[in-house]
Order: sequence, then C-alpha cells, then structure tokens
Amino acid sequence: MTIRFVSVVGGDTGLLDAAITHYRTLGVESFHIARHIESFDDPDFQRSQDVVARHGITFTAVHHGPWDEDLNGYLIRAQMRRHPNDWWVVADLDEFHVYDRPLADVIAACEAGGYDYVKGALLDRVAADGSLTALKPNQSIWVQYPLAGLVTLRLPGAGSSKVTLARGDVRLHLGQHGAETGRLMPAEKAFPQVHHFKWNDSVLARLVQREQAYSSGDWHLTYPDTVDESRRMLQHLQANGGRIDISAQELLLHRCGNAYADYEPWPELIPKLKAIR
Repeated sequence: MTIRFVSVVGGDTGLLDAAITHYRTLGVESFHIARHIESFDDPDFQRSQDVVARHGITFTAVHHGPWDEDLNGYLIRAQMRRHPNDWWVVADLDEFHVYDRPLADVIAACEAGGYDYVKGALLDRVAADGSLTALKPNQSIWVQYPLAGLVTLRLPGAGSSKVTLARGDVRLHLGQHGAETGRLMPAEKAFPQVHHFKWNDSVLARLVQREQAYSSGDWHLTYPDTVDESRRMLQHLQANGGRIDISAQELLLHRCGNAYADYEPWPELIPKLKAIR
C-alpha cells in the first residue's frame, strides 16, 4: 500500500515547493500533481516544472484550456481511480494538513475501524497585521503567516469542511468538502486541521478574476454561491484597507505554529466544525 498525494496546480504556484516538502515530511510516497494552464507560453508553467523537477517528480497531467468549477474534481478523480486500493492525501495547493499523530497511524486506524475517508476543517493562516503579504521563498510560511483562525468560514461564508485522506475508490464532492461514497471516520477519532495559506498578495487579483469570470460566463459555474462568496470577501478587504480585520472576534485568530496542539480553541471547535459542509 502506497500513500499518495493528489492536487491540481493552477495559476498561483508560489506554494508548490513548500507543499511538496510538507507532504513528503508527513510520509507521502508518490505525488500525483496535475497542472492546469491556459497558455503554454505562460512563464510560470516552466517555473512550476522546474520546481517539481527539483523534487524528482513531474506533473502527472497537464490540462490546457479555460478553467471551470468542475475541472479540479475531474482531474483529482482521474488520478485516484488509477490506484483505488491505496490511500490518497487530497489537498489544494494552499492547504497544508496537520494531524494529531503520524499519517501512517491515522491510516492504520481507518483500516482497523473500516473507515474509508477522513474529514477535517480549514484553519486560515493570516499575516500578523492582516495584510496580504508576498510569500518569501526563503522563510517558513508558518512564520510568515503566524495567525490562524476561521476566515473562510466567517467572511466569505464558504464551506470549511475538507476531506483530507481517502481510499482511491471514494468519490469526493466538488472541492473535497465531502464524499458521495465510503464510510467516514468519526471526528472523535480524527479531525485534522487544514492550514489554509490563501491570504497572500496573489489572492486579491484571483478573487477579482474569479468573480468576473464566473459572473460573465467565461468560466463554467456550477454553484452560484461561489460568486457571492468572492464578492463578500472583496467587500471585507475594501472596507479594511486591503487587509483582513484581525480584531474581528468572530474570526478567532490566534498565534499558531505548525503543530496540532498549537491552536488552542481547536478541541472546542470540533463539534461545531464537523457539522459544517
């Protein structure tokens, strides 16, 4: 049995190197990273190929064409069904999983209990002053974004639940917020944190592009809420001078490292977060 990692890389590849390093440290043995591009002339395409090559891997697929909301799930499913009996770590590029014990032990507990997948929830990482700072390649992302909290859930109002680990034959929902098949490991047995490093200097342009492209029909839209979520986040940033309001108590922002126990409110939040899509 091989522990595999699957993800889709789009236009923002700043976290690619850190993500591969993080998941290799967790025990991932095989990387299945698909690349989406809208042009082969995009200079970031070559840069991203150089990054994966430094880690001794290549993109398992390159999809050339316009983005749509179903594409991410389609590309992930195409990889997972190639190895239906293996365990897959599933993450967007800006999602860094943190477990309360070694990944191999979580998998062993799933197999002993007859569970097919594990769910956790997003824990957004934010710069100390709430600004959308540029990633510094030579500094730990955990240091650059030292605050953790519930930005995605409380500001745009987007889904925060995430399937983090699943057998290859489990069919996941769009965005990995749940699963259509398989047996879920109860949150009382495992509820990983999905540290979300979205709030950097590239996010504003991506939010604007997302809102405009989905609204105009340039990108295929499956869920109308996607547009409203982007608009709500843009409105918050505009109202706060381009920053996330770190004083907002509902965001529950706290200093946090990279260990499961570092975010103190987590145990109390699990009963609430496990019920959210």
